[in-house]
Amino acid sequence: MSAKSVPDRIRVAMLTQRYIPFTGGAEKQLSAVLQRLPDLGIDATVITRRHDDSPPYSLVNGIPVHRIDVHGPRVIASLSYTAQALRLLRRFGPDVVHAHELLSPTTTAIAYKVMCGTAVAAKVLRGGSLGDIAVLEGSRIGRLRLSRLLQRVDAFSVISGEIDAELADHGVPSERRRFIPNGVDLARFHPVEPDRKIHIRAGLGLPDGPIAMFAGRLEREKRIDRLVALWPHVRSVIPAATLVVAGTGSLAHALAAARTEGIILAGAQADLCDWYAAADVFVLPSEAEGLSNAMLEALATGLPCVATKVGAAPELLSQGLGCLVDVDDDSGLVSALIATLQGLPSYSAQHARDVVVSNYSIEVTASRLAQLYRELVYVKKNRNTAIKFR
Repeated sequence: MSAKSVPDRIRVAMLTQRYIPFTGGAEKQLSAVLQRLPDLGIDATVITRRHDDSPPYSLVNGIPVHRIDVHGPRVIASLSYTAQALRLLRRFGPDVVHAHELLSPTTTAIAYKVMCGTAVAAKVLRGGSLGDIAVLEGSRIGRLRLSRLLQRVDAFSVISGEIDAELADHGVPSERRRFIPNGVDLARFHPVEPDRKIHIRAGLGLPDGPIAMFAGRLEREKRIDRLVALWPHVRSVIPAATLVVAGTGSLAHALAAARTEGIILAGAQADLCDWYAAADVFVLPSEAEGLSNAMLEALATGLPCVATKVGAAPELLSQGLGCLVDVDDDSGLVSALIATLQGLPSYSAQHARDVVVSNYSIEVTASRLAQLYRELVYVKKNRNTAIKFR
């Protein structure tokens, strides 16, 4: 980059609906990236909603986090979020605002851009029928709001081909769509030797026999209730098969009450490394996704995956890393699980890890984001200089 220089350190405000201690995939991903950005010359702060008794301000792993109290009906809550976030943004004075989700975070980022001219990046968290774009398209006001957001966001950090296609279909040119997928910590998630797997299983109290694993929020959009209902069909062919369900959510009590044989409800787990290492197959039957962090972690651990054809799963699993099924294909899901569990001896754990190493390391993700921020600042300082996003 030439012309007016970019400062050595760039200030970025991350706008998000939820953050740590909420431990969903998007929150854990953002936290992991934030811990690496300071070494790349990026000073970030997080502005989020306050969902529990966490303090209004705290340092989380060294990153400043501001939590906004938001109450009332959805429209009032959204306006309150924007008003309070704008005050915090004026105080912080970022060089770039990065909104995580196209709803209130991006609306707020655009409002700040109108006030101060600050560059805006936006991350669409998921695509498909439940995705950010679909939600906004559900009403006339939402469609107007979407049109303005898509025009005014300077760059989109895109995590899947599905989301990229949705943005392209809505007229967002390629130079404003940057492929920056989620990343995984390769030092934490890695394959283990057979003897080590046996030892880990014993420590977790898991049985012998093939183990499939689900990790994520226990919500209907993840279709974990359908997976649990279908598990007896898998057991009818592979009687020793066990399904481990790690996570919590609104379906937790119903799943526990079902008492389905061959299923272990592990609850919320702060660290999933050993659970992946103990498993043989990862399964994700979701109705909608962006780029599943749990799937990336499972692949980095060397597990084959069975997943529905949503989000980034088709891109990942098309490389011989598992099976894809349609969302409503219950028999296909059962067949894919049986085939994958029976085909374990021929599966290459190293191939799965190699794919993740090549494209989805957290260090690469952080580096690409830092480069995007620098380019956005460069463009702002050199309004008349054309720049081609790589």
